[in-house]
Amino acid sequence: MIRVSVEVRTHAVVRRMRITAECIERVLELCGENARIVLPIEANYYFAPENAAESVEEQPTGASVRRTQLAA
Repeated sequence: MIRVSVEVRTHAVVRRMRITAECIERVLELCGENARIVLPIEANYYFAPENAAESVEEQPTGASVRRTQLAA
């Protein structure tokens, strides 16, 4: 599993999310076609823990993080 940050644009709103998935292709499938990977990728967080489930975490500014576990 890998973990990367992405920005997803919907209309005039840009949301940043942290995605945990099997590969970068799966990350983009989960986010849709309006997503882009935020570079540089944080090396310390790129490889998710071995027991990590596929997930999407929204990263709003100044608010709590919302985590969504995805069914395998």
